[in-house]
Amino acid sequence: MPRTVQFNPTRMELLQQKKRLQAAKRAHDLLEDKRNELIQRFLPLIKQVRNLRDEVREKLRKSYLDFQYAKMINSEKQIEGCLMWTQVKTSLEIVSYTPLKTPQFKIVSEGEPLCYGFYESNWELDKGIKSFAKVLPSLLKLAQKEEEVKRLAKEIDWTRRRVNALEYIFIPQIEQVVKYITMKLEERERAHIINIMKVKELMGK
Repeated sequence: MPRTVQFNPTRMELLQQKKRLQAAKRAHDLLEDKRNELIQRFLPLIKQVRNLRDEVREKLRKSYLDFQYAKMINSEKQIEGCLMWTQVKTSLEIVSYTPLKTPQFKIVSEGEPLCYGFYESNWELDKGIKSFAKVLPSLLKLAQKEEEVKRLAKEIDWTRRRVNALEYIFIPQIEQVVKYITMKLEERERAHIINIMKVKELMGK
C-alpha cells in the first residue's frame, strides 16, 4: 500500500499524478513490446545454436576419425613429430558488433599447416589437419551465437523485470495515489456544498 498521505490532495497534484500514470502505462506498453520482440528473436536463435552444435560435433568427429586413421598408418610418435613442424599462427580480429554489443570476429591465419615431410606422414594426417582448419570458422560462429544467446537472455530478463515492476508495483501505486487524491477532493467538494447549503438555509431564516 503506497504512502498516499505524503501527497498533497490538490488538483495540481492530481493532474501531475495522472500524467505520471499515463507515462508509466506508455512505458509499460513499450517495454512489453520490446520483450515480445526479444523473445521472438530468442527462440530461432536457440534453434540455430542447437543446429550449429550438431554441425560442429559432426565435423569434430570426422576430424578426430581422420587422426585415428593416420595413427593406424604411422605410429603416434611419428604423427606427433609431424605436428611439431606445423607453423600456423591463428588470431582473431573484431570486425563489428551486434545490437546487443556481441563482438563479431574474423579468423586470421598465417603459415602453412602441411609443412612436414612426407616420409613419416600420410594422407589421412593431411585430411585431419585440413578438416580441423575447416572446423575453426564453425566453432567461432557457434561461440558468437552462444554469447548472443546469453546477452539476449539477460536483456529479456532485464526487460521482464521492468515490465513486472511497472505492472505490479509502480502503476498500482500511482493509481492508488490518484484514487486517494480524487477521494479527498470529492470529500472537500461535498463539504463545500454542504456548507453553502447551510449558509443559504441560515440566510433564508
